[in-house]
Amino acid sequence: MNIKVNVESIKENLGTNLKQEFDVFLEDMLIQGREISFENPAKFDVTIINSSEEYIVMAHVKLRAILPCSRCLEEFSMTLEFDFNFELSKDEVVDDEISVGEGLLKELRLAFPMQAVCDEQCKGLCPSCGKNLNQEDCDCFMHKVDPRLAKLQKLLKEDE
Repeated sequence: MNIKVNVESIKENLGTNLKQEFDVFLEDMLIQGREISFENPAKFDVTIINSSEEYIVMAHVKLRAILPCSRCLEEFSMTLEFDFNFELSKDEVVDDEISVGEGLLKELRLAFPMQAVCDEQCKGLCPSCGKNLNQEDCDCFMHKVDPRLAKLQKLLKEDE
């Protein structure tokens, strides 16, 4: 991803900052083994501060992603909002431009939850037959209570 910010306007004045907002169009990508697509554009706000030996880059990202639920595998949409910061030596700046695209991609991969679920109450898939338990029940033996533990299930029903 090639997002560059021109810092020519702040390079001569120590302590000054530059703020820019971008609408970033993200392509589908594979993150943590899941195919993720995006409701474009993503909002990307960047502040760059001219420090003594480096530029300090602070960014805020807000986007909507479409990804499969880790339990039931149905696609759902989630909002993801995160901040990230990094420092860049002035020696690394080429043609008065700072590239922030690679930093965005790295932080984007880190911002996704390991187990994204469509709903905290998602029941997932039956491990025996594979039916989506949010849509229908199944009669698999794994959902039947062991007769030796049936009295314990009565206690659970009393607590509700």
